[in-house]
Amino acid sequence: MSEPSQLYSRVRLSREKLDAFLASPFPDPGGDEDVLAWLENASYYGDPYTPETIRERVVGHATVGDWVNWLMEPALYGIPMPGSNDYDDAKQTWTLAALDFSENYDDYIAAVAAFREIANYKDMPGSGGDQGDESNDGLLIYGYLFEGGAVSVALSIQTGAAEFLDEAQAQPLIIEANAVMEALVASAGPQ
Repeated sequence: MSEPSQLYSRVRLSREKLDAFLASPFPDPGGDEDVLAWLENASYYGDPYTPETIRERVVGHATVGDWVNWLMEPALYGIPMPGSNDYDDAKQTWTLAALDFSENYDDYIAAVAAFREIANYKDMPGSGGDQGDESNDGLLIYGYLFEGGAVSVALSIQTGAAEFLDEAQAQPLIIEANAVMEALVASAGPQ
């Protein structure tokens, strides 16, 4: 039995652009050559993904906002795990974190599709953090709870572009994500 990975993302963009992104149709990752190249090197069970199988298997949501709402819904079984969907008006930064994301590459592909798309809405440089650059704007799906921090996928998100990162390049994002995951675990309290 595999255990769920955790999802963390942080993107600096105006509230207006975030609202437009959330209202936009959910993107089709089946035609994204970079997604297909990533999947060629990914380690997962089952038949290799193709554009057709991606379109068949990746759960369709009408809008990105529908997908985010689905992601933040508590699981119907097991122990409810906290998540966070916050926009910081002062820093103009959106943070999305899920302690109980998924162990399924179909869901990983959906997340990658959404966060590659947000680059087209990102209208502000920088991460809203201390560095003053875009180094921490990104998406991370990794095994914080169960897999010793193993990275399944990481993206760097800049204005107009989102690129896959290797684990070494993702280290600043991992450090930031670990702090958020630790806070989510603490907020769950004793079970």
